[in-house]
Amino acid sequence: MSAALAALATSVLCATATVTTWSMAGKAEARTSHSEAPANATPTATAPAPTTAPTTTATTPTTGATTSPATTSPATKDKSVRITPSKQPRSEPPPEPTPRPEGRLAAPEIDLGFFATDGSRLPRVEPPNALVQGRDEPGLSPLVGRSGELARPPLVDRSRRLRASPRPPDFGFTLQPGERFKYDILFGGNPTGIAEAGVVSREPGPNGSPDRLRLEGFARTSGVVALLTTLVYDMAAYVDAKTGAPLETGSITRREGLPGSYKRRETTTTFFGRGFVEIQDKRDERSATQRRRLPVDTFDPLSIMAWVRSLDLKPGEKVKAYGLDGTVLLRVDITGKGPVRFEGMPPIGTALGIAPDQVQQFEGSITRVDRYGAAIPGKKSYKMRVWVSTDGRRIPLAVESDIWFGVVRLVLTQYDPPRPQTSSQAPAGPPARPPAAVPAAGPGPG
Repeated sequence: MSAALAALATSVLCATATVTTWSMAGKAEARTSHSEAPANATPTATAPAPTTAPTTTATTPTTGATTSPATTSPATKDKSVRITPSKQPRSEPPPEPTPRPEGRLAAPEIDLGFFATDGSRLPRVEPPNALVQGRDEPGLSPLVGRSGELARPPLVDRSRRLRASPRPPDFGFTLQPGERFKYDILFGGNPTGIAEAGVVSREPGPNGSPDRLRLEGFARTSGVVALLTTLVYDMAAYVDAKTGAPLETGSITRREGLPGSYKRRETTTTFFGRGFVEIQDKRDERSATQRRRLPVDTFDPLSIMAWVRSLDLKPGEKVKAYGLDGTVLLRVDITGKGPVRFEGMPPIGTALGIAPDQVQQFEGSITRVDRYGAAIPGKKSYKMRVWVSTDGRRIPLAVESDIWFGVVRLVLTQYDPPRPQTSSQAPAGPPARPPAAVPAAGPGPG
């Protein structure tokens, strides 16, 4: 009994669910069909909905399943709900091309890979106009095409480049190991310091490189100036034994007394060939390293004094070179004055057998310049005068220079001749002049 009631309840529930589902599907199909119909479509006749036959429920004793006959209309078979949008997606109008300026051809939109490292402006890359208008010069026929562009170039090159300067002639043969010079520094006629310079030795270069010469210099204050401040300056340099060009320079400056920007300064300069230098500057605990490009004829303080000593100029002849003093670049211009009579001959010169008329004088100037050789505005240019003996020793007897507070004069007080050189270390100098021909002895009288 309970099983029959359960089967009957199940059949009733299944029939109710089937009728509800079929009626909902019919309503959805009607709504969809009404929405799909276009506004201007011709109305069509619609068949009446079929009458639903009563549902017969049969219970199988074996399986207990509920069976319903297929009495539905064929028009409602295999119908699926489809939703079609009534509006198409919005499309943006294509952008309008940028108008080209009239009267000028378009440049190719490519990257040519030009990078201006010197601040100059590159010329335009589009082809020039066929006609040049508004730039005709009186008396000349107008040029067209590339000829006109070349005649009137729009490019203004404002870049700065190093000036081409010839290398000084070789003077390494004038530096002989063992030579030493000692000077008194005079200011206003009073001794204010001493200075020394000399050629220490000739050494083979490292790693099989050419021979090099070691130069040393020393200077310190004395006299009344030493009561105010004490300044000690030591320098050592290696130069090429043939050309005299500097290779490496080191200097140490020690200051005591009056306050200054530093107490100890150590500077090491390495010349990587002519025209490029690396400077390591250490002031007390602060250090800095910089690399610079310089003119090819740049010397250090010791080698530029040796270069001036080696000059043999005619009256009015001019030469110039550059000197690097620490981090300051100087230009030295020298003018030959020819042989003169030196009235201020020091006593050591007389002892060495140099006559007052065996002296050659040079005049020049020292100017602080930039890397392009142009004078720096606001920096004073100092005058200098040098007296050198005209004998084979070429001894600098005196040096004068104008500085901002007066004239400083260096007077020779001691000279040590070079040491005898062995055949393997003898410097290669210019070819010696052949001796004058001696006339053959004629027959004696009678």
